[in-house]
Amino acid sequence: MKLRLVCLITFITLGLTACTDSPEWTLLYYPDAATKPSAEQSGDFISGYYASIEQCHAKGKGLLRLSDDSNPDYLCGHLCVAEGKSLICQNLVSSK
Repeated sequence: MKLRLVCLITFITLGLTACTDSPEWTLLYYPDAATKPSAEQSGDFISGYYASIEQCHAKGKGLLRLSDDSNPDYLCGHLCVAEGKSLICQNLVSSK
């Protein structure tokens, strides 16, 4: 009986900690870099959320490779928060 209780508590604890890990990086993908808006106006260009900068860059590079767009580009934003229609990021890392 005690083993079942320990297993149940361990399973619940692991399940809850997995749900609280929030992504820190936001991928902003721009199909046309020539008309790229400022980061604050880029809420419509969010293409995903990632736990690491490496994951964000990997997805961004994959989108560039698969793109049929004329002049695509992407940015990875660190700890981005939407405030109204604005997107505020603590740091932006470019694809280049």
